[in-house]
Amino acid sequence: MEEGTALKEEEIRKLIEEIYALTEDLELGCGAINCFMCAKGGSLNPCQRLREAVVLLPHENTLIRRLNGRGFPEINVNGFSIGFLTPEEDCPFNREGWCGIHGRHPIDCRSYPIVPSVNERGDLIISISIKCPVIPPWSFTKAWVENWYKIWKLAPLEWFRFYSTVPTNPLKPIAIFKVEER
Repeated sequence: MEEGTALKEEEIRKLIEEIYALTEDLELGCGAINCFMCAKGGSLNPCQRLREAVVLLPHENTLIRRLNGRGFPEINVNGFSIGFLTPEEDCPFNREGWCGIHGRHPIDCRSYPIVPSVNERGDLIISISIKCPVIPPWSFTKAWVENWYKIWKLAPLEWFRFYSTVPTNPLKPIAIFKVEER
């Protein structure tokens, strides 16, 4: 492995850990309205689910395993391994519709309904899922726009390209960062 690649991987690992620490208690308010439509599995009627995929960042599954004793199923994306659940799969950490690892859960779950994608040029587009019934408070939205921007600066563009092809619910863009900023 080249030294530059190893250095970038270490930067990504540190950023993921930093974001975990900063967002451990950042709540959206799902519990306040008893909404767990984005929960993958459990007792909630499947017709009421949002059916979202879960895509972990490169190296994030290692942290999930360290924190929780096990991780997500993995797939290979352009030479790197990532944790991934299709929209049809139940989460291995689901406990009757509740997150069994809340506070130690993936960035993709923590940030929802704030969702990143990239266009053909590689510009970062931050969107909000319009199917989520919770209106995120400004502090939550701002934090996740900033976090996804930091991730976009470090994570492989191939990861973002893959993430952008995963089926999702309808989205409304709320911020864009041009590839020149990367």
